[in-house]
This record gives sequence, structure tokens and C-alpha cells, in this order.
Amino acid sequence: MKLVVAVTTVAALGAALGPADLPPFAFENYDGRSITSATFEGKTTIVVPTYAKCVFACPMVTFLLTELDRQIGSPETVQYLHLSIQPDEDTAEEILSHFDDHEIDRADRRWLFANGPASRIEQFLDDTGIEIARTPVEGGEVIEHTIRVWVVGPDGRTRAEFDTYFWNDEEMDDALRSPGT
Repeated sequence: MKLVVAVTTVAALGAALGPADLPPFAFENYDGRSITSATFEGKTTIVVPTYAKCVFACPMVTFLLTELDRQIGSPETVQYLHLSIQPDEDTAEEILSHFDDHEIDRADRRWLFANGPASRIEQFLDDTGIEIARTPVEGGEVIEHTIRVWVVGPDGRTRAEFDTYFWNDEEMDDALRSPGT
């Protein structure tokens, strides 16, 4: 009984403290620009693990993010970071094709897609609890990964964390209504 109480207390304390902040990182955008924790400064950033060649969940989250962006009026203070779970496979060509499929303007520098180096991304995914399962199939592989959406405020602190691509609109609105947004 004591163990259950302790676990419950820790879980309740964690919930009261809110989502954990993302660990520091340094990646490369598909266009060669550097993406670091400092990239979040002054802007609200929505971060999602994804990959460009995905045919189901990842295109869905990109669609949902583009719809969200339209709903909130595409403010310069909100940016989107797709974090590749296949950085060696997600070439600039594949990423641009993914963005084109979702009518994301290539000149819109608010849309980021980190695709390397692989060792840093793998460490970040491990540190944030993102699990990846690869199942070989004829002609390739099926890749499944933990679904997570983080909303990071202009101060670099995580404002919300969703374990679904179908976030609660009110909670997302609250996370986006932060100072500087």
C-alpha cells in the first residue's frame, strides 16, 4: 500500500508541475540552417517527431498543424519544428515534397524540419521518451513511433505536451496564448 501511495504522490506532483522542458539540442534544418534550443527564443514552437516519407500519421499531423496555423492567422510568433525520426532518409527533396503536399510555402521560415545529425536526434528522442519500432516488410519497413506534440513557449519552457495528434483545442489555445505569442 505504501508503494502505491508513493507512486500516486509522485504522479500527482508531476502533473501539478506540468510537462517537462525539452532537453538542450543542436540539429540541422533541411536547408542547412542550425536549429538549437535558442531557436525557440521569442517564439512559440510546436515540436513533433515525424518523418517525410510517412504515409499515414505524419502527413496527418502536418495537415492538422497547417489547419491550426490558418486558424490562428499564421502569426510570425509561432513556428513549427518537425523532428525527423529518420534523419538519414529525410532528404531536403523528400522534406520539400512533404511541405509541398501540404501547401506550405517553401519561403516560410517558420516551418522547420530537423534531419540531422542522426546521433543527436536519436539522443534527443531517447531523452524525451520517443520510442521507434521498425518492422521489415517486403519492399521496405513499417515504422511506428511514439506520438507526441510539444508546445514550447517563447521562454523555451514547455507549455503543453500532447500524446495525441488530436489535441484538445482549448488546451492548445491556452498553450499558444502565452506572453509574446
